[in-house]
Amino acid sequence: MQKKALVLIDKFKGSLSQQQINQVFAKVLQEQRIDYQSFHMADGGDGSLDALFELGWQTHELRVTGPLDNKHPAKYAISPNGKIAALELSELCGNKYLMGKRAPFQSHTRAIGEALKSISKDSWSELWLLLGGSASNDGGLGILQGLGIEIRDSKGRLVRSGLNGLTQSASIQSDAKALIENLIQGRKVLLVTDVSSPLLGAKGAIATFGRQKGLGRAGRLRGESAMRKWKRLVVENTQKDFSESNGAGAAGGVGFLALSFFNAHYQPGAATFLELIGASASITEKSTVFTGEGRIDESSLSGKCVLPILDFVKLNGAKAVLVCGSYDERVIEQLKREYPIAGLIALSNSGFSKSEQMARASEILEQELARNFSNVWFNS
Repeated sequence: MQKKALVLIDKFKGSLSQQQINQVFAKVLQEQRIDYQSFHMADGGDGSLDALFELGWQTHELRVTGPLDNKHPAKYAISPNGKIAALELSELCGNKYLMGKRAPFQSHTRAIGEALKSISKDSWSELWLLLGGSASNDGGLGILQGLGIEIRDSKGRLVRSGLNGLTQSASIQSDAKALIENLIQGRKVLLVTDVSSPLLGAKGAIATFGRQKGLGRAGRLRGESAMRKWKRLVVENTQKDFSESNGAGAAGGVGFLALSFFNAHYQPGAATFLELIGASASITEKSTVFTGEGRIDESSLSGKCVLPILDFVKLNGAKAVLVCGSYDERVIEQLKREYPIAGLIALSNSGFSKSEQMARASEILEQELARNFSNVWFNS
């Protein structure tokens, strides 16, 4: 029986793009005479627009205000039939616009509101908010500001942007909900993300992602307090509480804002793209799926591509080989207990220093794949 492989590996941030990874696998799998398919994987995070463009979605451009007030052009996508518009947070106001610096109190999401306002006149009937690569912790405050909705402090003054503004907020323009409903006009809004965390608490937006966005311990305490106050203001304005809903904690609380004001619905990102690119239908009991990301650790157990792919592997009686730059051994052992993991390829197992792994990632990945290649990875 012909061995069949599917390559569904996310980028290794800072060292390998998906295209480079797929090129390595194409070379080695061809040498091993393995029938294979490579896919551009996405989960609603950065790179999701590129996946849509590869599928023939139309490219459009607008101009928005970046997370630190830097004006820039940004792309968005329209489905081939014109019915779905897709805005990617990373493209509008993501980390790439911080130019290597972190600004957890200043960075904001105004660009999302500006983009929504700009495309609201178009004829789409469904909007996908692709949430990933977030630079901010503003609870979606910037979205309202970008839509022209006023947020004021206890003295009636307009608040600043970002988490700084969130700490000042005391009131939201009373007709905000009605203004947004007039803008959306009953059209469907989906949060396409695999971050299912709530807004607040130990698994919330600040506790889970605040540190990687630059918040120290004191900053996270301040941020959590501001987010709790923001929750109360939003609930008072909308008369609905979505703070515990799936996706509320996505993108620094953007999910909560969209659930509350846009009547948005959470839609798992990786599963959405697996179906869209045809990968989910390609996974059968004859398949071996190579999947992974730059680092497999606790964060891989929620909000990343790997777990949804492994769910499909298990459901269809296939096998999986994990591929990564580095990993947490405890997480790997947990995944092996729960899923049919046939092997592991990691740059960190190569014996090279971390700097060499980064500089020579493509070469080392090819060496490790060829050196460890095994027929036991495949169903006979």
